[in-house]
Amino acid sequence: MNRLLPILFLLIAGCHSVREDVNPPMNAKDVFLAYIKAYNAKDVSAMLTYFDEACAFENFSGGKVTVRTKGQAELEALARESVKAFVSREQKVLSLTEGQGRIVAEIEYHAVLQADLSPELKAGRLNLRGVTVCEVVGGKIVRLTDYS
Repeated sequence: MNRLLPILFLLIAGCHSVREDVNPPMNAKDVFLAYIKAYNAKDVSAMLTYFDEACAFENFSGGKVTVRTKGQAELEALARESVKAFVSREQKVLSLTEGQGRIVAEIEYHAVLQADLSPELKAGRLNLRGVTVCEVVGGKIVRLTDYS
């Protein structure tokens, strides 16, 4: 029996190390698509799980920066305010290209605003088409940039 203990220990340890490799970090495409799913569900907590603590977000419209955040706390504040501003919203991925931890996706965006957000963004339906560039490092989004 004493001779079996080291063998049994090795078998158990071997199974444990195999189990750790079963769930490798998500690849960039999977991270991005999971983020889109959480975004569409207006699930801010789930969205944030895909972002690095030091993430950056920018939105460009008509060639000008309309929103910029640095860090997960600023992104969370923006996301929570945005959820309140929309009756509904959906990003639909029309095409997606992946390479070297970067995603470039053509997005179709449909939303209904509850109230005027600015002179340009009035309450009612909003339909946009644009491009999102997403950089992923270590299974987390480090930079997300929207262009419309």
